Amino acid sequence: MKHCRRFYALLGSFCFVFGLAACVPAAASTLAVTEPTDAPPTATPSLPPLILTATDSPTVEAMVVSTSQPTKTPSPTPCAPDLCIIPNPFLLARPIAPPGRDQIDFTYRFGSTQGGLREPHHGVEFLNSTGTPVLAAANGLVVVAGDDRKIFYGPYSYFYGNLVVLQHDLPGITQPVYTLYAHLSKILVQEGEQVKVGQRIGLVGMTGVATGSHLHFEVRLGENSYDQSRNPELWLAPHADENGQLHGALAGRIVDKNGLRLDIPNIVIEHLPAPDQPADSQIYTGTYQELDLLEQPPWNESFAAGDLPAGWYRIEFVQYGMQERIVQVLPGQLTLVTFNLGQ
Repeated sequence: MKHCRRFYALLGSFCFVFGLAACVPAAASTLAVTEPTDAPPTATPSLPPLILTATDSPTVEAMVVSTSQPTKTPSPTPCAPDLCIIPNPFLLARPIAPPGRDQIDFTYRFGSTQGGLREPHHGVEFLNSTGTPVLAAANGLVVVAGDDRKIFYGPYSYFYGNLVVLQHDLPGITQPVYTLYAHLSKILVQEGEQVKVGQRIGLVGMTGVATGSHLHFEVRLGENSYDQSRNPELWLAPHADENGQLHGALAGRIVDKNGLRLDIPNIVIEHLPAPDQPADSQIYTGTYQELDLLEQPPWNESFAAGDLPAGWYRIEFVQYGMQERIVQVLPGQLTLVTFNLGQ
């Protein structure tokens, strides 16, 4: 009966679309949204760097949790194939600082489409008034400072409007990392200029295809191209809770018995006060709705949620019956989980 009740509750939970983001709509596929929060932003703490290997898929020292049941925090060992915790992967500062809104718009997450109303999202949105300062997410080189009328940095001309692209050499990452800041009302840097983390590089606006004032922010790995986008939620430094404890992040992939990825449009991530207690909040998401975004290095994930308060979470979805797993998100760390179905 517990699974039956949860199954129908899960199906009923996907009948709502929460809010609208500020980019122009386009034809796409399935809903992948979460409930927004009005909690005031907090200062972004600094974190030590993650050291990756020279391979595309990282070999890291991580904390292993090899069962689907709640497990006490384990000792560091090499990462297990089904569930592990990556320490300190967040290498970028947030591009908006208080009193601006430095939390992303949860209604239009990376890889989502707002129920088919918009094209799959290659970045995240920071909803702010025109003129809000935009800050460099890391030390880097300005490689683009202008608009995209003639040179395409997205799917078509003047998609981003006024934009800045920075190239970064991040510790432990063997490939260049690019951050893109779009829809700016004003650009404050020039191509070829070296900038420092936190430096003002532009002002929020609504140029390009934007229909409301916001910053569109992207992370690109290896080259400055639209199809090399990565989920910024897994790169941006998390907030801290009221006690100063850092948030963490959760990401995963879902494959069949042959290792082929599965499209799961409706995934519920529930926060649990304790592993044996009922959920007190939910996030509604799904696998990324564009092939180019799925299972890309460094984490090879197909869904994710960042900036989560540390604690226990239950991941649920329907595929070959009800699937669920309880995992732990630790402060300042990334929990990676793989569902192998049909085995």
